[in-house]
Amino acid sequence: MARHLEEISPHYIVYLPLPLEFCREPLLSERVFTGLSGYIRVWSPVLEALRSRGNCICYLTLSYFEKTLDSSVKLIGLVLKAKIFEKINPSEWLSLLPERIESEVLTMWRGVLVVDRFTDYAVLVKRGVEFDHVLQLEPFIPTPLDLLLLTRSGLIEWNCDISDIIKWAVRYLGDYVLTSRDLTGAYDRLVGSEEYLDLVHECTSDPLLSALHHSLNTSSRPAL
Repeated sequence: MARHLEEISPHYIVYLPLPLEFCREPLLSERVFTGLSGYIRVWSPVLEALRSRGNCICYLTLSYFEKTLDSSVKLIGLVLKAKIFEKINPSEWLSLLPERIESEVLTMWRGVLVVDRFTDYAVLVKRGVEFDHVLQLEPFIPTPLDLLLLTRSGLIEWNCDISDIIKWAVRYLGDYVLTSRDLTGAYDRLVGSEEYLDLVHECTSDPLLSALHHSLNTSSRPAL
């Protein structure tokens, strides 16, 4: 990633999915970013490589990560409830999710946007936000939580029972995330499941989702 970004023209501003506080004070101790030490450690080499450019911007906030962590704790509670009582109440799950996704990404800018969350990219595309280039960290496959968020907010149409997504959310969080070394390992197990990929393909005909297996790399927004 760092090597690829170094090849980008210095005339482009690079937007990184990091807390803006970290871009301002990159040498702060990791303890300042409670719960984010692993995330910050992964991105530190990238920030170090780009520091000489003088034109990289972090576009997320600590409050964004705090809300994400808080929601994750509540979702884990529902996962445990589903596993213990073997019952799923869709309304409980949907009540934890916003009816509208508020993207942290600027809506008017020029440069290279680095994204590592499918929902952020989906919001940009669906709302017609213009950008020069987008650099995704890897081919995007939405997690069950991404699908729940996008369905709840009306950004994609889900043609199957919503409980199908929730069952996969329970499986993803309870069987993959909690038993994997890190989130990357859990994600790799998810996208390696033909059963899951078939569900996504069969239950939505959304053009954005149908193009998921094609890497964007650094490219213009695909036509929908």
